[in-house]
Amino acid sequence: MFLSKLREKLPKLPSPLINWLGHEKFRRLLSITVFFFITMVILSIHFLPERVPLEEGQVSPKDIIAKRYLTFENEDATEQKRFEVTSHVKDEYVLKEEVLNNTIGEMGTIFSEILAITADINRTDNEKIASLKNLNLSLSNTEWNKIIALDPIKINALSNHTKSILNKVFAKGVKSEDIKFAKSRAVAEVDLLELEPVHRSLIKNILNSIEYKPNLVYDPVATEKLKREAANEVEPVQVVIKKGQRIVSEGDILNKHQIEVLTWLGYKKNASPLIILTGLALFTGLVILLVGLFLQRYRKDLYRDSNKLVLLMLLVIITLIIIKIFLSMTLSQIPERAAQVGHLVPIAAGSMLIAMLLDLNLAIFITSIFALIIGIMTGEMSFALTAFVGGVVAVYSVSRLNQRSDLAKAGLWVAIVNVISVLSLALLYGQNWPVTLTGVSFGVVNGLVSSIMTIGLLPYLESLFGITTSVRLLELANPNHPLLKRLLLEATGTYHHSILVGNLAEAAAEEIGADSLIVRVGAYYHDIGKIKRPYFFVENQMGNENPHDKITASLSTLIITSHVKDGVELAKEHGLPKVITDIIAQHHGTSLIKFFYHKAKETEKDDLVKEEDFRHIGPKPQNKEMALIMLADSIEAAVRSIKEPTPGKIEGMIRNIIKDRLNDDQFDECDLTFKDLDKIANSFVRVLGGIYHSRIEYPDNALKAIEKKKKKGETHATDNKE
Repeated sequence: MFLSKLREKLPKLPSPLINWLGHEKFRRLLSITVFFFITMVILSIHFLPERVPLEEGQVSPKDIIAKRYLTFENEDATEQKRFEVTSHVKDEYVLKEEVLNNTIGEMGTIFSEILAITADINRTDNEKIASLKNLNLSLSNTEWNKIIALDPIKINALSNHTKSILNKVFAKGVKSEDIKFAKSRAVAEVDLLELEPVHRSLIKNILNSIEYKPNLVYDPVATEKLKREAANEVEPVQVVIKKGQRIVSEGDILNKHQIEVLTWLGYKKNASPLIILTGLALFTGLVILLVGLFLQRYRKDLYRDSNKLVLLMLLVIITLIIIKIFLSMTLSQIPERAAQVGHLVPIAAGSMLIAMLLDLNLAIFITSIFALIIGIMTGEMSFALTAFVGGVVAVYSVSRLNQRSDLAKAGLWVAIVNVISVLSLALLYGQNWPVTLTGVSFGVVNGLVSSIMTIGLLPYLESLFGITTSVRLLELANPNHPLLKRLLLEATGTYHHSILVGNLAEAAAEEIGADSLIVRVGAYYHDIGKIKRPYFFVENQMGNENPHDKITASLSTLIITSHVKDGVELAKEHGLPKVITDIIAQHHGTSLIKFFYHKAKETEKDDLVKEEDFRHIGPKPQNKEMALIMLADSIEAAVRSIKEPTPGKIEGMIRNIIKDRLNDDQFDECDLTFKDLDKIANSFVRVLGGIYHSRIEYPDNALKAIEKKKKKGETHATDNKE
């Protein structure tokens, strides 16, 4: 939609050039190229600071001041020492006696049940065997006959044998990776017992049926504690540079330490602009490639849709600009507190917009990229963690919205998670409390700003790109919408029919993986065109005279087909989204209005009656959602007309209508499969079977008893209300 609006404003170009420019692949390539260069510009502003060629022993030509807070260590040496120390720490395991006790208890329960059943003198042998089979042990009837003949002493002896085997197997401890071996070993131990085959079979079955759990359990806490204690003894070499700190004065002879600091700050001459730009180009290209692969693998429809692709790129660019703006802020004169600005960046706004306008999974994927970029730009992975968890929670929060105001709640959840993230990192790294409180406050503001930005940008992006979000659909589903209120008041029967169609189609949509929200809301509005002439439609006649009896079949057909056109016009007047307008236009496809077609053939000359004059103008349904509403609309009305409906009649009617629409080629332009149609039919049968069914005829005396019981129930309910 955005691209089509843009093309309309372009000057007139030669036809071949227009065709070439209008090619989908070219537009996609052009969009990606523009996106690549804009992204490069944004990142370059951050990664290309002032550069001075410097070497150890050289005289500094100028004063050099740190433009950002910096702390670093000799990571390679520190990590190597920590690795050597922790690699010698052995894993800690703990023997859990309760595991064996629970296992023996489970085994004992089975033997107790066997003992109780076999000792029950009130049961026949067949009843005992039937009860024993409920234990899910794979014994034959012959074996069970022998088991029920055992006396309690023998059964207890078998239980003790089994217990001994389990004690033996678990004595030295069983690790999680040895569970299968322990089970097979236990079963193998049975063969060493001098028992009858049926007794060994019983024990083996019980040993196979019980659950085996490791009783020698790896203790990650103890192991990690030992490793952490060992690692903590290794002292890292930390270098702290404050923002505004003088690194070198003019005329200083540069030493190795100063060169290392300048290298970290990006002043070293080997970090030339060309190298930096090459790195940025490779990084940007890699990100674009990863996103492209993600879209091709999981959302090909988005990849092929230039409009949505441009929207994705725009949202990424907006978010990158926001990142750069917020990271450039100096919100405190204290360097350590000012450095916490990374927790303030409202990444969640971009995440929520991508989730609502495009796709939830894509939003999480892009959020991880945003977090990575923040980590790279700041050199602090703590900011990356805040950005990632906040973004993911934001995506989850908007995945099930009931109204636009819920976006504020999403911002609150982001704020809460940001606070937890900042606190966890502060406790982990022993950060001082003033700095931590600064980070916490930034995290709270982050969540609030994210929700405000999302609420502000969402309507404009919806309108500009012609995208209908779940928030917009939920607003349309509100019964207080002017069109739905008019439908209820002016075409009551149609209103209730539409609600049923919505429920019917929504259930089927969930079965075939279609968008159930679009289907439900579209069903509410699919017949709004009937508002103009409500009494020409049977559901609104309420037993009154049918006006079609007084007019010709051709005129009746014109009135019936006009409700589609009228509905589209009403939808446009009220600014309904394109997807709803399409549903209204396509919900009858090009189907034949059979009643009036046959009526015309009976009352007029055969050669003057043309079938195409009695068909809806279309178009045919273009996707599963449109086709579902077509079927639900026809089937609900048809099943409602059945006298004394039965499950058989209902299913027969449903499958006949589906077959009729299929034979009439109404599904040629959508992606419904035969498997989908069968699922739809089964769903319709289930839902409609619960709505339309014949009442059971009760004898008079039974009816009186039921009525009496009902009155008592009503009296009881009234008492409860009071």
